Amino acid sequence: MKIVDLKSYIIKNTWKKWVFIEIITDNGENGYGEATVYNSQFAVVNHIKDIKKFIVNKDPFKVRELVNEWFTSSFNRNRDIVNMSLISGVESACFDLIGKHFGSTIYNLFGGPVRNKIKVYANGWYTNINNIEDWGKEARKVINKGYKALKFDPFGGGSGFLEYDEFKKSMEIIQIVHGVVGDNTEMLIEGHGRFNRSTAMKIGKELEKYPNIEWFEEPVIPEDIDGMAMLSKFLKIPIAAGERLITSYDFTQLFKSNSISIAQPDLINTGGIIELLKIGAMAEANNISIAPHQAEGPLNTFTTLNIDALMNNLKIQEMFDEFAYPAWIGDIVDTVPEVKNGYVELPEKPGIGINLKDKINNYIADENDTDFNLFSEGWEKRGFK
Repeated sequence: MKIVDLKSYIIKNTWKKWVFIEIITDNGENGYGEATVYNSQFAVVNHIKDIKKFIVNKDPFKVRELVNEWFTSSFNRNRDIVNMSLISGVESACFDLIGKHFGSTIYNLFGGPVRNKIKVYANGWYTNINNIEDWGKEARKVINKGYKALKFDPFGGGSGFLEYDEFKKSMEIIQIVHGVVGDNTEMLIEGHGRFNRSTAMKIGKELEKYPNIEWFEEPVIPEDIDGMAMLSKFLKIPIAAGERLITSYDFTQLFKSNSISIAQPDLINTGGIIELLKIGAMAEANNISIAPHQAEGPLNTFTTLNIDALMNNLKIQEMFDEFAYPAWIGDIVDTVPEVKNGYVELPEKPGIGINLKDKINNYIADENDTDFNLFSEGWEKRGFK
């Protein structure tokens, strides 16, 4: 069996355009993967012209050989997120095809699951924030859906420092959400790498007042590994990071320096399924929990759930699907995850467990469709009206 074609679909969305990959073989079998990169979706698709030589006429069953040749020959290795995202998308598509070929889920191809359901937390739920009181109203909707954990960034467009009024407002938002969800619901505070060390420390000390805050995510810029190590040493709140790191090489120093308690690799950024499993094993060997990042589209949700099933040190999985996906999601994919009491059952269909539908061509994005800016005022609305 040989790969004869590679198709891509850039799908419009109100907060981040998705890039879906489809590989097609000479006997008509296909596989799907995702290669969404924030603000670089058209660059990803255009890059296909440069890398088709590593894919077309290759055996999709020889995944490691295909990926190793591509990664090594690209020269920039893990310094090129556009290239790495495509590697992830194509590698996932190969495994999807293999799973379908043998009638097996991905997790069963890798030896079977260590759990039958995945604990998830809600993200993308704060999309209608016009007044500070709305944070409580939106948080209530999350709890009513059965979630036991939710994540949010209360810091507006903050960057570097927070003025006193901004700091006060951010702490008030956390207090409002806590007043609704109580101590029995986990609150995960997102920093988006906004702050310098002193501001992050000040925020972290305030977060210590809440017994249900499970982590402070990306409190400083992702390059500041020493800053995260300092915060981990002096704060009682666990530090989480890793979504912007690329391949297992980037995680090595993070683990060596005791910078984090929770690792958050993103399957697309890391270089695919095999690389995510490597990072999970590295984290486990360092007694570190793993909570994969997943803020992209539905294909990456299902692929990540398959890998969650395999990792002994999984803490929880990010879930955007119920709050930030468009109403027409059912037009483009044949299944969506169902959250029950804060958990999602494992995918059961062969491959990654989800397929694209013919109507997908009705939702192709164009160059005028923009992504939201995490550092602009009112970004938390994510373009929703």
